[in-house]
Amino acid sequence: MDIHKLEIFLDLTQTLSYTQTAVRQFTTQSNISKQILALEKELEVPLFDRTHRKITLTQTGEILLPHARSIIAQYHHLQNELAEKRNQEELTLSILTIPTMANYRGFSLITHFLKEHPEVNLQLKEGEGNELLPSLENSPSHVIFARTFDTENRDYDLFVTEEDRFVAVVAKTHPLANKPTIQLAELQNEKFVLLEKETLLHQPTLALCQKAGFTPQVLFQSARIDLLLNMVANELGVSILMEKTIEKNWLDSVAVLPITPTEVSRLGFMRQKNQHSTASRLFWQYLDEVAKK
Repeated sequence: MDIHKLEIFLDLTQTLSYTQTAVRQFTTQSNISKQILALEKELEVPLFDRTHRKITLTQTGEILLPHARSIIAQYHHLQNELAEKRNQEELTLSILTIPTMANYRGFSLITHFLKEHPEVNLQLKEGEGNELLPSLENSPSHVIFARTFDTENRDYDLFVTEEDRFVAVVAKTHPLANKPTIQLAELQNEKFVLLEKETLLHQPTLALCQKAGFTPQVLFQSARIDLLLNMVANELGVSILMEKTIEKNWLDSVAVLPITPTEVSRLGFMRQKNQHSTASRLFWQYLDEVAKK
């Protein structure tokens, strides 16, 4: 049943005049007549008595009247709910991030943005590095905070917040612990505890060791940096991690050593080049303003 026909029916029950209803509906008298006739044909009953100078509701028209009011009211309620939902989605900033985001500047940028835009709802979800870029293809309106080793990224909008580099992590009791810097090859005979294959840093770590002239003896792999650091602190092996992923409270238990060669990664926010939600546009405008300061 056409909602517009019911709206015209309700209007006509109030005016009982095709001319007045046509004016109120911004249309012609003949169109009002056609809409009512079409509704009567659909319901297979007469809704108005046209035998007198002024039209009146028939008994079947009286039966339809409360139902028409209810249907129109429910339809408007549905429209309001859907509009509210659309507005809510438009003002929801969905960010998928690497687990160590809190160690980086990106986290403070998000918190400051939300203080400036309290109307925006944040949905923050963790994911491993190799899951992040594919998520942009499945959810094009989302934003990710990720790490990249690419010097250029032409497929996505990228706002770089900072850089990070690989370092070696050894126990405080390790013979190399007090050196200001080391050659990575000095660790070639050690057992390594490394980030697992599902993380974005696994392959670059292996490639770095190959560049230094050796293949690491991997004792253990995990996605949990705190577990790897705990194993290093207990002299079960050494590790190679990104420097800023190591929280300061670990510096009493492990030694963090700059290495040669190393590899630098860039961290930042990424999004597709189109299909942006209102929240995403507001966030990117904020990032652009930060960059200008």
